[in-house]
Amino acid sequence: MREERRMRIRYHDLGVSQDKVNHVVEREIRILEKKLADLEDDLKLLDITLEHKQRSDTYVARLHLRIPGPDIAAKGEGQNPAQALRDAFADLYDELERQLAKIRNEPFIRRARLHPGLARPQAVPPEEEGETGETREATTGGEQ
Repeated sequence: MREERRMRIRYHDLGVSQDKVNHVVEREIRILEKKLADLEDDLKLLDITLEHKQRSDTYVARLHLRIPGPDIAAKGEGQNPAQALRDAFADLYDELERQLAKIRNEPFIRRARLHPGLARPQAVPPEEEGETGETREATTGGEQ
């Protein structure tokens, strides 16, 4: 018999009934648990805060994931609680992928392919290199 071990989840200041967002949270937690399958279960904790902004009539979801290494925080906004949660989880997954790549010691090239924002910029763009090379040749040619 296999014991099912799950991530610990805490809700804070929910601006809506937990029943209204439970289906979204359960779906996203299943995805998150798959991504974190190789980490110790007792180290995983997710805090969920959902609030309703009366003035703008929007919802703000904040997620705080505690895993080995730096904690990951994410925020999402939407016209309804489910939309705010989905937006926050999408932000969380982006940050989580970066951190898991570091934890798992994936090569930089693989991380850069998965996360183009991490790619190192070229030292000298090819267009500028050609111009610089022509200038040097002209200077060298004039001295001879």
